[in-house]
Amino acid sequence: MTLLRKRLTKGATALVAAVALALGTASLPAQAYGPSTLYSSPSNAYRYGALYPKSVELRNSGTANGTLLATHEQTSATGGGVFPIYRSTDAGATWSRISQITDTRAGVGMNNGAFLYELPQAVGSMPAGTVLAFGLASTNDYSQMYLEVYKSTDQGRSWSYVSRVASGEGSSEPIWEPFVAVANGKLIVWYSDERDKASHNQKIVHQTSADGITWGPVVDDVAATDSSLRPGMPVVSRLADGRYLMTYEVVGAPNLPNNYKITNDPESWNASDLGTTIDYGGSPVNLVLPDGKIVYNSYGTAGGDVLVNTSNGAGAWTTVKTPVAPGYSRQLQYVTSTGRVLILSCPGFFENGGNDKNVVTYGDVDLGNSAGAYYKIVNRSTGKVLGVLGGSLSDGASVVQWSDTGSRDQAWHVTTQSDGTRLITDRSSGRALGIREASTAADSDAVQWLDNGSNDQRWRLIQTGSYVKIQNVRSGLVLGVRAGSSADGAQVIQWSDTGSLDQQWSIVAAN
Repeated sequence: MTLLRKRLTKGATALVAAVALALGTASLPAQAYGPSTLYSSPSNAYRYGALYPKSVELRNSGTANGTLLATHEQTSATGGGVFPIYRSTDAGATWSRISQITDTRAGVGMNNGAFLYELPQAVGSMPAGTVLAFGLASTNDYSQMYLEVYKSTDQGRSWSYVSRVASGEGSSEPIWEPFVAVANGKLIVWYSDERDKASHNQKIVHQTSADGITWGPVVDDVAATDSSLRPGMPVVSRLADGRYLMTYEVVGAPNLPNNYKITNDPESWNASDLGTTIDYGGSPVNLVLPDGKIVYNSYGTAGGDVLVNTSNGAGAWTTVKTPVAPGYSRQLQYVTSTGRVLILSCPGFFENGGNDKNVVTYGDVDLGNSAGAYYKIVNRSTGKVLGVLGGSLSDGASVVQWSDTGSRDQAWHVTTQSDGTRLITDRSSGRALGIREASTAADSDAVQWLDNGSNDQRWRLIQTGSYVKIQNVRSGLVLGVRAGSSADGAQVIQWSDTGSLDQQWSIVAAN
């Protein structure tokens, strides 16, 4: 069943400008969707019903490039769980269920840790574009657990068994949470391993394969010297500088820290090093965007927020809002065609085991550099451009004027809504231009914030000769510079239209 988006698209046409304002039909900007429901577990579902959504974008599949696939755990009281497969051909806005992965080898059901991966290069006899599904075939009491590999050569429509990576037999020896990538010319799967109880309650390990069939020995990646600790849930990404980042939780440590390590070699992590803490609460995930930003989420990030780092893991992590509700298990997926981030979210295994069962939801968010044309907004009085103070990514950061430096925060989408009003979003942060606390008072500051559809984030462009006045829909006031200042960093505000030149702007194409 195709799932309909719950929210109208954010823009249908784009503003085209040269030195003076002109309207036309330039390339469309990215369009927002969600939050929407991918899957609702029935009331009679076993245990929690669904868990751990995962997704992949096809990039090596010819005409299918840009297709998104998603999956999650779907439980069964008989042990016959499956991994349902959904497909989206519109950048994640709508989905249809096209197949499912069933356990054809172990005979116990596909019950845990579904993970999707498209091969970027040939591995053994499997060509680039082959879609792999890793996951745990297991009994419901976890007395038998097998990390299995299935493949699809038709973009997820059908699946066949490939190999078994590892086995965990006996109630005290489970394995969990696979994560997969190709690096060093090999297929690598990292996972959480409880089979070394004499030395480690749980550790993170990996195995490699040159053909996807035969797997090498178990190698420790995070194995705490404190044998009571349980590092797990590894997620590995390649940073912009070529190094590799792993995030993971450390169960058993105070407040359940989420840690990370960075290495030059994804097969060598200095296993005894427990890493550096980012935050607390468990269930961390990370994603590296094409512009180098690291996007990070955990169960400890409040309100569905994510953290963003712009320095390859060094320095500060900035809290950034999203429209998707928090969830214990969340997936971050970059979508090439929109430049936005798809978020899949689901509660935890411990939250909805009674009459209420887990629901998998999804939506997307602009975190900067999304698809579509960008423009500079230039003040007539000062010749300075609209930007974000300090290039901040934070919600609530001040919007100011500054000399044109060509920085990303000085470029904006200007897109037309269905009612003819405009949404103005920043290239660096993806945040929308609005008024602090949606105030209607004169002299209120302009700020950036997650696009939430409010009228203080909607604008009318009123042409004045070869310039425009930018009028706030909620207040009816126009954008200008506080006290008509010509200084770099002067606050942009809303004010009654006085006809002053600092209340007039030109909109010109940005590189």
